Amino acid sequence: MCAVVLAVTPPTASAASLDAHIERMIARSQFAGTRTGLAVYDRTSGRFLALHNDRGQLRPGSNVKLATSAALLIQFGPSARLRTRIMASGPLAAGTVTGSLFVVGAGDPSLATKPFARAAHGGSGTLVGDLAAAVATRGISQVTGRLYGDESAFDSRRTGPFWKPSYWQDCPPISALSVNEDLFHLGHPQASSNPPLFAAQILKKSLKNRGVRFAKAPRVRVHPGTAWVVASQSSPHMSRLIRQMDIVSDNYYAEVLTKALAVHAGLRGTTANGTLTTRRSLRSLGVKLRGASIVDGSGLSLGDHLSARQILGILRRSTRQPWGFYLHEALPVAGVSGTLRTRMRSGPAHGNAHAKTGTLNTASALSGYVRSANGHRLVFSVLQNRRPRLDVLAAHKLQDAIVQLLAGSRV
Repeated sequence: MCAVVLAVTPPTASAASLDAHIERMIARSQFAGTRTGLAVYDRTSGRFLALHNDRGQLRPGSNVKLATSAALLIQFGPSARLRTRIMASGPLAAGTVTGSLFVVGAGDPSLATKPFARAAHGGSGTLVGDLAAAVATRGISQVTGRLYGDESAFDSRRTGPFWKPSYWQDCPPISALSVNEDLFHLGHPQASSNPPLFAAQILKKSLKNRGVRFAKAPRVRVHPGTAWVVASQSSPHMSRLIRQMDIVSDNYYAEVLTKALAVHAGLRGTTANGTLTTRRSLRSLGVKLRGASIVDGSGLSLGDHLSARQILGILRRSTRQPWGFYLHEALPVAGVSGTLRTRMRSGPAHGNAHAKTGTLNTASALSGYVRSANGHRLVFSVLQNRRPRLDVLAAHKLQDAIVQLLAGSRV
């Protein structure tokens, strides 16, 4: 049964009624029993209001991005930036670089052309045109060699562990250097299989438009140790990258930033090292991860498992941190933005609940924050799994009904 757990003060009758109501809603749905994990905590009064299979390990889908987001804020802080550099292998004299240029990626997933940035993220991002302009400002007009794409900050594995073959449609090939998230066209899953070369080709065109000519075609290569920095361009603040990741649930951002976590921690830029850093970060936050499995940054992996209580722990403990505001503001708002724009478009949760969605063929999740009718600050996590295939609309209906109930409650 869904039990009320005392933490600081005894539950009121309305809190007990809320608990019982949620239990009935779950029992009457197609997600009864262990198919649902749920935890609701009242930050204002300091007590759990409802728990149902709260320690059950379920597939969380994109709720894994909450773990990734928290780790990024812990390790980098909200104001950090990722820097893409242009380096030269030879001297510059009289407008000519005798040697080659290297565009060296550091895992900035927002590097894009202006049309792509405008369509994908409202114009926010690191613009290829600005990087090209910075090179031209150095007075360079001719390069005797090539423009190389350098993705050596990360390994060259393009996918996450235990991904289905079909997930190429959900996340383009992972790389430390990419432009337009490797996509040929926004909204279409076809992507370049060689991200650093694709990035170098796009940058070369932008440089050509600014009067910089190369003797040879772009290739992929690691920059030599003697190379010097010609120009660089910094990403938006980490808090902005996290918002862009969470608001639309961008899998590519999540996977690239997970490898960036590894590099920042002094490890090789791999998914395994990135998720290791995530788990270490969550433990430092005080989140108990016994039984949990986080093996990628986006939640696409079949190997990801978390409980509702663990996800709630991430959310709850984040509110005590100086950076907690940025996580809250990164989440979609019910009926207003991102993946919640078309959900809860009326009722007490509308414009009130800030929550991260998660959707896979066998899993659905919704976890976040909402204020009750009497102003209490509630934190919640709802996970649902069902095989062989989950009814997404039915899952959303139950999740939304629970959040509306929380928003309209007086606990």
